[in-house]
Amino acid sequence: MGSEVEDLPFTSIEDSDDSLLDIKELNDAEFDLPSTTLPSLESILWDMESEEGSDNQSIHSLQSLTMKLKSMLYHCILNGISTQVTSAAERVGAGLPTVITNSSKYVAIGTSHGYALAFDSEQKLCWCSHDEISVDQGAISAMAFNGDSTRLLIGFERGYILMLDAINGDVLRRLPDAHAPQTAVLQLRFTASNNLALVGDSSGCVFSLNFVRRLGVRSWDSKCLFSGARGEVCCFEPLVLAQEMLGQHYIVALATLSKVIIITIKPRLKVLFSQQLPRLPSCLPLLSWQMVLVGKTHQPVLAWGRGSDLNYTRIIRTGINRNKLRLTLLRHVQLPFTMIAIHWVGNRHLAIMDTSENLRLIEVRSQKELEMLELANAGLVYNSAHFKALAVGGGVSEAFALAGERACYNSLSCRGDQLLILGTKAVHLVKLRTWHERLLYLSDQGRWAEALNLAAEEGSNREKSTVLLLDKYINSLKHSYVADRESLTAAINCCIKLNKIDILCTELWDRISTDPYEKDVYYLLITECIIGGSLTFLQPSVTQSLVAYLEQKDIELLSAVLLSLDLICLDLHQVLSICKKRKLYDAWIHITTKTIGDYTCPLTEFLHELTPENHSLGNTIIVYVSACLGGLGYPKGIIPHEEVSRVKFDILRCLQAVHSVNAKENEQSYPYLRALLKYNIRECLNVIKLAFTENEFSGEMGLLQRQRLVEILIQIVGPPEFNECQITILACFIAKLVTSNNLKVDEPTLNSVIKSLTETKHELSNRDHSEREQACLDLLHENKLGHLTNDELLKIALESRCYKVAEFVYESQKDYSNILSCYLNDQLRKGDVFNYILTHIRVSHRKIRQQFLAHFKELVAIDVRKCVDIIIEHFPNSVEEYFALIKSDDDVSFLFLSELVVSDIKMIPEMAEWHLELLCKIPEDIKVVKNYLRMGLCRIEQALEITKKYDKHEATSLLLEQMGEFKVALDLLLEHGLTESAVDLCVRGADHLSAEESQKLWLSLLKHPQSSKKLSLRELIHSAAPHVPPTQLFELVSDANFGDIKGLLQGMLADCRHDIEVYNTTLKLLGRDYHQSLAKSISLSGKGLSIQKLQCSTCQSPLYLPFVPNADEQKVSVWGCGHAFHFNCISTEETTCPFCRCEATRWNPNEPKKTKTKKTSVPHKQARPNVEGHF
Repeated sequence: MGSEVEDLPFTSIEDSDDSLLDIKELNDAEFDLPSTTLPSLESILWDMESEEGSDNQSIHSLQSLTMKLKSMLYHCILNGISTQVTSAAERVGAGLPTVITNSSKYVAIGTSHGYALAFDSEQKLCWCSHDEISVDQGAISAMAFNGDSTRLLIGFERGYILMLDAINGDVLRRLPDAHAPQTAVLQLRFTASNNLALVGDSSGCVFSLNFVRRLGVRSWDSKCLFSGARGEVCCFEPLVLAQEMLGQHYIVALATLSKVIIITIKPRLKVLFSQQLPRLPSCLPLLSWQMVLVGKTHQPVLAWGRGSDLNYTRIIRTGINRNKLRLTLLRHVQLPFTMIAIHWVGNRHLAIMDTSENLRLIEVRSQKELEMLELANAGLVYNSAHFKALAVGGGVSEAFALAGERACYNSLSCRGDQLLILGTKAVHLVKLRTWHERLLYLSDQGRWAEALNLAAEEGSNREKSTVLLLDKYINSLKHSYVADRESLTAAINCCIKLNKIDILCTELWDRISTDPYEKDVYYLLITECIIGGSLTFLQPSVTQSLVAYLEQKDIELLSAVLLSLDLICLDLHQVLSICKKRKLYDAWIHITTKTIGDYTCPLTEFLHELTPENHSLGNTIIVYVSACLGGLGYPKGIIPHEEVSRVKFDILRCLQAVHSVNAKENEQSYPYLRALLKYNIRECLNVIKLAFTENEFSGEMGLLQRQRLVEILIQIVGPPEFNECQITILACFIAKLVTSNNLKVDEPTLNSVIKSLTETKHELSNRDHSEREQACLDLLHENKLGHLTNDELLKIALESRCYKVAEFVYESQKDYSNILSCYLNDQLRKGDVFNYILTHIRVSHRKIRQQFLAHFKELVAIDVRKCVDIIIEHFPNSVEEYFALIKSDDDVSFLFLSELVVSDIKMIPEMAEWHLELLCKIPEDIKVVKNYLRMGLCRIEQALEITKKYDKHEATSLLLEQMGEFKVALDLLLEHGLTESAVDLCVRGADHLSAEESQKLWLSLLKHPQSSKKLSLRELIHSAAPHVPPTQLFELVSDANFGDIKGLLQGMLADCRHDIEVYNTTLKLLGRDYHQSLAKSISLSGKGLSIQKLQCSTCQSPLYLPFVPNADEQKVSVWGCGHAFHFNCISTEETTCPFCRCEATRWNPNEPKKTKTKKTSVPHKQARPNVEGHF
């Protein structure tokens, strides 16, 4: 603890020319500081819309500074401060700048000769301090303002600390021994309390400084919070911004070389959080606090990291009374660069300085790099000498000194959105531009696309600024020949997003309407916005031009635009004429129904155009009628609730109209409904069916309306105007209504419907036939055909090929013998016959087996796989019987037998031989026949006759081979020129014949004149070499000249060289494996074995018995797993540990060494050339 009287001697400024810096000489005129100019009206309007609640105080006179070509960051040099610091160094020997700090009112800079200079927000020098008592303390290494900018702490590289009055520079307190002796002051920070500060020194210790005033005397107390012996603290940051939220808790973040620690120093010292840091010896850890909006509340967030690892940790209040603090890790980020400094710039951005002295602006939420500023020319001041404590003789650890090579904790100072960077020759300011400043800057630079996009993103609540920007952009277009597409796109999007349609359709349109290129771009952009739904209204003049343009360019695009625009801005005469001319039916219906309210117009207007070939109009009308009867708008939206009933009534009335509006004398009745039925009767009836579900067709009156409409349909749909298929579709429709009790018809009408369903002379499609059959079944189930007998129904069903109906009748009569034939005759249900068989196969009275036998041939043709499965599972003893039924049909029997072979079921030889004969008849690959013969299903004699009959020579040779007649088989193959098969035969014969017989077989092959026609002599010699002696081989070619056997000899030599290389490579690999195995064994044998306990794991007695006279009982066996045994307690043949049964090394200390015995090798017969190339 120390105390100093308030009026201690201190000289801040002297009047002599050769002493300290004279403030009077540092005036505005000398350094050419700019004069204040009156603001413009535009800047006043922008300032009126500036963001409220900003906690950032701007440093003035920025307009005189150099601006960079960026939009987010404003970079300049504080010429006033920089010039005065340089002047102080030249005039009074203040030295180079070493430290910078700032507060809401002042900027303070410390120098290498112990000078402290303070400047206000106008860059005017407030005072300069150079204490005579601390003149020998070296350079200033740390500085810090308190919260209300009334006190300034100054730390020196030799450990001395001063407290100055920030207003006038007077010394208020001296702290010569506030921390560890012989250490440099590295960091000073005030906490949220003006009476409590923290100091960190080069020993890695952190001390708290408590400033008090007792009886009018200023004093202080020092207390060690963290000792460097437990870990050297590189930096620390107290949490100052969130004291109202934290209450009585004072939180400090510390960073050592190995971890980040967050503690509370009040009301008691407590560790809240600890996290390991990455091990990067050349990088310092970094810390920075900020209040950040997380969710809906502002929470303290600590950004911390080291190297390229960046983390975010927040503080949350928990507990019943919210009196507990909890820290959670928000995010971990891996950066592509190495950090040397981090500072919050506002509460949404982080400024990071990397090792290349590039300042990067990072958006915290998305972690995107928004901008990069190169500051390599700024000459950033590093504090590495302070971290090495060179002024006090070193004494720091090597790790601490290495990590401090790029220390710049005190060279950057940040407050709000302003960052001060201390260079060797100048002080730099980097500021985050506000929204208004960015707009002004981008517009002044002519970067209109960026400015307009920015206005569109955030300008919804700043209308004046956005309008000014748009006016400025439009005025700029008057001075340029052409507008680029990017800026024009941004302007249109801005007008649309901010709902400035008047500017879009008047000022902007007037400017670009004279240029064809700009007009095309304008049309294209607003068309995209209209179709996307962001623009629904335009002024009528612009809409007229757009419609005329799209009519020439893209008619489909015009239709989409007309459906999306508000009808108020359309010229109805223009658009309706174009729609009718260019057949834009959707747009015409949409405009007509919305403006006139007449929903029958589409039916009456386009009746003469509705033909079966006009699919565009036909589909449109059908969907339109369906939507109207369902209460929906077309092509989108809904009909107003009060208009729904009227619209439905009008549509039905129009459909049921006997004649059209302008009817001719020869016009048929019900023209509208007749036209729809002619176009697509099925879809038209589906629309009517959906309409019958509405409330208008419910009740007694609804039933009468349904009957009336059905009578009209029956009256319309008839021959010759409608074909049988269309009449059948109508009959199915009426039948469904009858069976669902939604329609009552008399008996003549019902008979007419049944007649239409059953009496068809032309072939129906599968769909129509299925619907007709289902309609008949529904009528049967609902007992609507009770006036017909079963025989009549059966006759009608079979004549009309409605086999489902026939099956129903058979089921009702319990005549099961014909049901299977119903499935087989029905082309759509043939595959379902097996499901019926498997379902009822165990029901005796259905006689499935008899029907299966009777129709077996047809069933095999449908699915032979399922037939075989049924036989195997249910009739395994009747295979021959079923085969006899289909034996006469070669194709069917071949399929059946092939499936039996695949199924692995045992067949009699006669069936197998019949299958072989079928295989020989069919031009199959001979490999299939040979593979079949290898299965051994046929008798050899009969199979031999079959193969000879069909000239399957390879199959015949295979059978002869199975009989042991290799020579006969070889002669047969050679006779027919099958040399390759002959070689394969000789190779196989070597495995079954003796050596002499095998040699004779090969010699027969080689001497045969046909052998060399298909294969080269070299290939034959190479194949025969393992089986025929070399002398006999060369005898075969002794009468040939060298030219004939040159290729043979070269090939043999090449094969020999290849075999030698393979042999040598194999020897090398084996030798390497042996060497590695030996080295591993030697390494293991040289290691000691440790045992788990000094007791035998079997008898549990001590391993060493000191009083036992017999020495044999002292022998022990130790295993690599840690278990030990008496030698007599285990078997000598054990290869694994007797206790744990693990494979481990065994060591017997008394085991005699084994002598190696030399083995003699026995030569063996070689089948390939040796190393020298000899056989």
